[in-house]
Amino acid sequence: MSANKTLLAFISGSSFPVLLTPYFVLGTSILLRPGQGFSPQFLLWVLPSILGLWNIALLRFASRLPGKGNALTYWLAGITLGLLLTTLGVNTGAPGKLYNLHGNMAFIMMPIGMFAYGFIWGVIVHWINRVLGLR
Repeated sequence: MSANKTLLAFISGSSFPVLLTPYFVLGTSILLRPGQGFSPQFLLWVLPSILGLWNIALLRFASRLPGKGNALTYWLAGITLGLLLTTLGVNTGAPGKLYNLHGNMAFIMMPIGMFAYGFIWGVIVHWINRVLGLR
């Protein structure tokens, strides 16, 4: 992948539409628990870089596949990313801090996160990459 395509892949993976769902999740938690005072620095500083690098890795992996990265590939990459991030979140106690979900109830966030990131990558990132000619 050329340097220009790598930069475009990073921008597409870290763009605002991709970050919209995590901001929605954080906004919902602030509405549900206004006194919690959760700091959004992770979403503002770290998550765009993680998502941009994930898109670069996905494009490099998908370029080796026969279909060159069809929608299913993007859905599976999003579900995997959702699984990784929600597992990390559940292990750090984020559902308890954000939504007052403790114990076994915290694990309900895992399928929700997997679907959300599956949708983000299967629909939004796939479309942005296609528009930018990164396939």
